[in-house]
Amino acid sequence: MPAWLTGAVLPAVVGGLVVLGGIALTGNLGGDETVVAPADPTPLPTAAPLAPSQASDGEAPSGAAGSVQSVVAQSSPGVVKVTVGNAETGGRLGSGFLVDRRGRVLTNAHVVDDAKTATVTFDDGTESRAEVLGVDESTDLAVLRLDEVPRDVAPLPLGRSETLVVGDPVVAIGNPFGLERTATTGIVSALKRIITAPNGFEIQNVVQTDAAINEGNSGGPLLDSAGRVIGINSQIASEGGGNDGIGFAVPIDTIRPVADAIIATGHATHAWLGVTGRSITPDIARALGVSDVRGVAVVAIDDRGPAADAGLRAATSPQDADVPRGGDLIVAVDGRAVEDMADVSRAVSSRAVGEPIVLTILRDGGRRTLRITLADRPGDVGVNPTSP
Repeated sequence: MPAWLTGAVLPAVVGGLVVLGGIALTGNLGGDETVVAPADPTPLPTAAPLAPSQASDGEAPSGAAGSVQSVVAQSSPGVVKVTVGNAETGGRLGSGFLVDRRGRVLTNAHVVDDAKTATVTFDDGTESRAEVLGVDESTDLAVLRLDEVPRDVAPLPLGRSETLVVGDPVVAIGNPFGLERTATTGIVSALKRIITAPNGFEIQNVVQTDAAINEGNSGGPLLDSAGRVIGINSQIASEGGGNDGIGFAVPIDTIRPVADAIIATGHATHAWLGVTGRSITPDIARALGVSDVRGVAVVAIDDRGPAADAGLRAATSPQDADVPRGGDLIVAVDGRAVEDMADVSRAVSSRAVGEPIVLTILRDGGRRTLRITLADRPGDVGVNPTSP
């Protein structure tokens, strides 16, 4: 993040239920996890495919057909207003969206904070009490379960964020400043951004968009042109607190396994490899004598992690050396070439704890593969608490 933006990346939530008059900015919130035992462990629906007319050779094309009007008409009924507390007690207002007929709603952790319940309001004015199944601050995710879902409201289909490219059209729907079901449009303006979660953890591979996102949009969906959720709107970068055309959404591929863990057990889990790496730049590649190689040089390995158990090797040079020497070079994950550490992180974070991952590495001039079973990330990894 550029130095001039330091301290200017803001959660897009309305604090104090202030609407239209003097918006209250909010900072990161304390606490780690709110847990209420769920009654139904059924995971989230699988990613929704495109209609045959929108796909070619079985692949979903970038920027698939679908007008903004149709996306908004299809999706708006499933987008909800999430209210915690009330104006007298300094309540909070954000957005969320229905993901299945079991009454599960996804929103941001910083919308519900440490509340056990919230009020969810649908497009037709129907209000329902929502129980907080669990909150994960590391991904800024909260999973709610409603007491009642209107019969004619369709859940929003979930998509995939790994296939996004810069320039893809997107639609954001939410409740900026309390103005319900506001739709804004734009494009994916950048990928592989990093934002700071409420507990200080770095959320990687965040989707940047120029679709207008303001306070009250927090927790609302970022949709592709087929109306599928590809991220949860979470933060904005701003010098003055308003929309400057830079918003950030946590990718749905990162959200899905964490939400499934909360739904199944009431606790968030995070797939973990236990590797610190550096992107292999052209200069590093030439210094290592592999000028045509792109990927990640393994700089350090956490002894507690599955990468260490699998025998992955770290560089023998100091971690701050200009060229990391003596360690493995990761060039592919599950047969898919990687260019940087963000690609490795994306592959890991989109999986559940206990799932396998296959690394293709270069070692001593030869190519080999390592099959590694991902573990649950320890609580002290990558988190810098914002309060003692």
